[in-house]
Amino acid sequence: MNSEWPPAVPGDSLAALDEVQARTQALWPQAAAAAGLPEAGAKFRRLQSNRRQEHRRCVFEVAIAAGQRFVLRADFQSDNPLRRVRDLERHGQAARQLKSVPGVSVPEILWQDLEHPFVLMEFVPGETAYRALALTDYGFGARADVLRRIGAAVAELHRVSDAGQKQFWPKPFLKSVSDRAEAVREGQLQLPKPNKFLGLCAHLHRSARRARGQEFRSAVAHGDLHLRNVILSDQEVAFIDFLNHKAVFPQRDLADIWLANCPEHLAAEDGRRGFGLVAQADWEAFEEGYGAGLTGDPVFRFFFAWRLFRLWLSLGAKPPEERVKTQMVAAWSVQILDALLADEAG
Repeated sequence: MNSEWPPAVPGDSLAALDEVQARTQALWPQAAAAAGLPEAGAKFRRLQSNRRQEHRRCVFEVAIAAGQRFVLRADFQSDNPLRRVRDLERHGQAARQLKSVPGVSVPEILWQDLEHPFVLMEFVPGETAYRALALTDYGFGARADVLRRIGAAVAELHRVSDAGQKQFWPKPFLKSVSDRAEAVREGQLQLPKPNKFLGLCAHLHRSARRARGQEFRSAVAHGDLHLRNVILSDQEVAFIDFLNHKAVFPQRDLADIWLANCPEHLAAEDGRRGFGLVAQADWEAFEEGYGAGLTGDPVFRFFFAWRLFRLWLSLGAKPPEERVKTQMVAAWSVQILDALLADEAG
């Protein structure tokens, strides 16, 4: 099967969307046969996904006559398709590990192409955690309750993904920090607020010294644990879209939750701000659910700053049409850094 980018249609983005949609739907007979499902009568509804990837990735909700629903997903362009296949292996591993855990799940994979990132899996009903938190602003549920549920579910994911007791040695991370700092100083890497970014690099070195040698309970990370990859229903919390980068630092997952969608999850201007500009009430609810303190942990503090570092780096690659958003995120990044520096100073 040819897994290259769908044929380009000059000046017609809708045609490209139609092409990737048609190719994904064409996978259904093979997927249905492998999963023991009837091919005929299936209805397809395209689900929302990352807009920047919708010309190469398609996600369908598939409904069959028996009333069952499934998710059919295909990614038709990747610089490393086998890596995307390994991401699905991590997904399947987590699904098996959580099988016996009540109230926490990963959708079961029913069919998977062995060479390409094409997959059929169970459909997970509910809202994303991102939307569930937003709805609490309008009186639909209590924000603290939602955060406790998320925290408890993440704790279970990390528990079943346990990788043993380890000590934290930050040298590989600091090599990346030093390389990027040098590139900024030499003008080879263009980032917004470059002097502030260099201040973050210096903070990471100091934070690493405080975390070096600290013992922590490791776990195979989800890899992309932002709140759009957590689905909440009345009965369950489910995790989707794993990245298999083999990191064993659960702190990376925890930092992603708060900074991957910066600044949406930070405290309002008139709210009581806690560590890293996250609302103090949010920290308290999440930590209660997770069952451990985070903001006082030197290893977590390092990874929170590391996630800010990665966020800042991503701003250098944004296209011109996202200039306004880039400026907004850069401004918030500076505010978060200032809060980290103030907290560091005591």
